[in-house]
Amino acid sequence: MGKGGRYGRGVVRVARAQAIGPCEMKGQSMQQTQPVWLKALAAVLGTALTAHLAATAIFVGPDNVAKETWEEPLDSYMEPFFQQNWSLFAPNPIGTERILYVRGWYDAERATEWVNVSELETQAAITHNLFASRAGKVTIQLASRIGRQHGKLNSDEQEALAAHYHDDAWDRLEDRMMGLDGHSPSGRISYVLRYDQTITAYATQFAYAWWGADAGLEYVQFKTEDRSVTPFDERHVDRERNPRVREFGRRPMVEFDGQDREAFAAAIERFAS
Repeated sequence: MGKGGRYGRGVVRVARAQAIGPCEMKGQSMQQTQPVWLKALAAVLGTALTAHLAATAIFVGPDNVAKETWEEPLDSYMEPFFQQNWSLFAPNPIGTERILYVRGWYDAERATEWVNVSELETQAAITHNLFASRAGKVTIQLASRIGRQHGKLNSDEQEALAAHYHDDAWDRLEDRMMGLDGHSPSGRISYVLRYDQTITAYATQFAYAWWGADAGLEYVQFKTEDRSVTPFDERHVDRERNPRVREFGRRPMVEFDGQDREAFAAAIERFAS
């Protein structure tokens, strides 16, 4: 009986192994031999994803205590790469058109006329174009992004942006704005100053293309206008709507690495033709 029992149990084990099959046995073996670092990596990634989703939910959600408490770190993390904008949808669709203007300065006294660069861009790349590219909305996007954050700044910070800076513009602006009592979150200030410099770089290229690199310009300046769209219920009301102008001061001309004057000038030439 003992030998028969042992023989019987051996046959049962072989039969079970055959029933499981090589694939399932291999899967069990892999589960048993997963390295510790892989499990740790999965845990870290899962935690990071959960934290990101929680931050996004708080950021895009309605105003609440958590949003007010964590406003500064949330703004610093979410903007500009994870910023969400739901204004495309009802009940509050986009009701404002934002436009960018540029002008050049020969010195602190003499300036060129303002040029509506958004209109140039729109007329050339979007109007009557059924397959318009998003690349044809560069100035509108720039004006929209800096305009939204500009509107969240306090009056002292807006006054600082409207001031003229001819040297070390953005370092000095940051020092001034961060030194104000009750200043905005550092992430918002950094965001606005990055776009201030980016639009200045655009204005520099536009100035070279529009007035000429040898025109003797020393500085550039830009401003944005917010134009309210007439609500549907008021479409028959004859009422003038004054635009909201956002002022930015003179800045030194600046060029980023990789900018191409000739390609930019060719694009502006096409816009103007």
